[in-house]
Amino acid sequence: MVVTVHYVGFHPNLVFQGFEQIRLRYPIEKVYLVYDAKPDRYGAVSRYNLKRLQEALSFFKPVTVKVNPLSYSSVASVFYAILSVEKGKQVLIDITDMPPYMASAVTVVAMMFGNARVYAVQPQQHGEFIPDPDTPEFANFIARKDNLQLGALFEVEVPSRPLELIEDEREVDILVTLYTKNGSAGSIAQLIEWMGEDPRNPVVKATYSRIVASMEEKGLLKRIREGRNRTVKLTELGTAIAEARVRLGVAKPPPAPPLPEKPLSLHTP
Repeated sequence: MVVTVHYVGFHPNLVFQGFEQIRLRYPIEKVYLVYDAKPDRYGAVSRYNLKRLQEALSFFKPVTVKVNPLSYSSVASVFYAILSVEKGKQVLIDITDMPPYMASAVTVVAMMFGNARVYAVQPQQHGEFIPDPDTPEFANFIARKDNLQLGALFEVEVPSRPLELIEDEREVDILVTLYTKNGSAGSIAQLIEWMGEDPRNPVVKATYSRIVASMEEKGLLKRIREGRNRTVKLTELGTAIAEARVRLGVAKPPPAPPLPEKPLSLHTP
């Protein structure tokens, strides 16, 4: 069963459309609606749209939770509590309508829990409200949008201990190898061959199966069953790390295994 958590801001319809897509993929057990409780206009918008979403999601009897989206401690406390209560269940956190500072804080908390995933809904339309760049209105529009003054500077605190996703260089080699092979291998056996080792060796195969499973748990790879085989694919995170390593010049794919020698052809006179 899946639990969803949504922040209610200016786009409840977009949040609802995203929820409908999630509902088609997963059985929904519980819905949380987190809203802005500040006594300002942003809070008023959030509370107004909260009522709209409550009505649209009334079948799921959503749990409403107050938050100050500009307070790190408020955001972190609320989402830490939700994830603690829902421990053991898959929790999907919708950051579509969150301010950047809030979304950053939520992401930090989500990384502390293995059951949390973060998603966002992307609208079909992009930038229709921006005037044509070849018109005088374009510069005026930018000037109007860039008229804010500094109110406060926020730091998004993160744990001082780094999250070690890469445990050894073999994992880097696997990422880079898959990256250079269009991001996927048809099977673990094919991956082992690309790594220059023998997939028929049971010890080698068991070792790679363990490594791939570990990398899948860390969100670097995913395995998809296709017929008799399980395709090994890079996730977006795995792709990003591999691409960065290649660009920095600190990682290269392992050498390809030597081609088998052709048998000698014996010609009898």
